[in-house]
Amino acid sequence: MRYDMVERKHFNQVCLFARQYGISFTLQELEIIRANTQYVVLPPHSILMEQGKLVKKLYFMNRGIARLFRVHNGVDHTLGIESTNYFLSTPLLLQNGQESTCALESLSEIELLVWDLPSVTILKNSIPRMFAMEMAIMDRLLAWLQDNQVESRCMTAEERYYKLIATQPKVIQSVPLKYIASLLGIHHDSLSRIRKGVSDRGSR
Repeated sequence: MRYDMVERKHFNQVCLFARQYGISFTLQELEIIRANTQYVVLPPHSILMEQGKLVKKLYFMNRGIARLFRVHNGVDHTLGIESTNYFLSTPLLLQNGQESTCALESLSEIELLVWDLPSVTILKNSIPRMFAMEMAIMDRLLAWLQDNQVESRCMTAEERYYKLIATQPKVIQSVPLKYIASLLGIHHDSLSRIRKGVSDRGSR
């Protein structure tokens, strides 16, 4: 499957991600990637991946905020909020034809690079270093999962909130408080008390 060629500037962030893992692409390889990539801008609350449904696309976020969540026994649990330039779904789920146990939605207007399974297959068959790229994505995912587990067991909600301020200020500034409270695993009232404490410290 081929798409209209995406402008080169839209690949700046994903190439920066690749270089962090020592991966760089030739001009010829970049043209193959461009020919098999979609670029889309979606409004807030667009569903990118549905819980219990097959994962059909791989996303890289150039701009915006996205939320990973799971509905369990009728309760919506926010598992992660991402505002950095990163992959929002994994090649593993896409290629294995697995149903997702979670869902993804945009919390703001979101700018994405998109690949479906045929385009991912073409890229892997055409560019051998795509296997290294796949390992880099999985490495980052495993690090994220480990960090989340450590933080949930070893850090208080207040400490996690301060870390969120330091690492993802956009989330603090623009994401509804109900999602932040859910991410921290606390009630909305508890989050209000933490926020008041932050405000009091700032005014001293």
